[in-house]
Amino acid sequence: MMSAIAYHFLSPKVVLENRSDKRYSALNFSLPSSKVSFSSITPRSRQTIYFSPQKQLGVITYRLYSDSGDVVAQGQLSYIGDESPLAELGNTLSFIINENYEISFTTD
Repeated sequence: MMSAIAYHFLSPKVVLENRSDKRYSALNFSLPSSKVSFSSITPRSRQTIYFSPQKQLGVITYRLYSDSGDVVAQGQLSYIGDESPLAELGNTLSFIINENYEISFTTD
């Protein structure tokens, strides 16, 4: 049981932090072999979604939607996966909306 819990918390994850006073309707990511979506992003909030190892190289694209449904930011980041699922354990993708509504998207 402990190994299953440890695996969950070491799985790759996306951390979304909204440091602004704005609300957003959604943030969608397309990963090399799956998709991750956040909905109803409240001001000054932090959310985390864990995802399965991608097991491949690729590009991650994202789209951030305003409360009215308009795309307000989009972009991409290279993702370095590996055929071994253990190689991706502990990876974190950090998506931050700062106080000035500027976006930073990084991976460790």
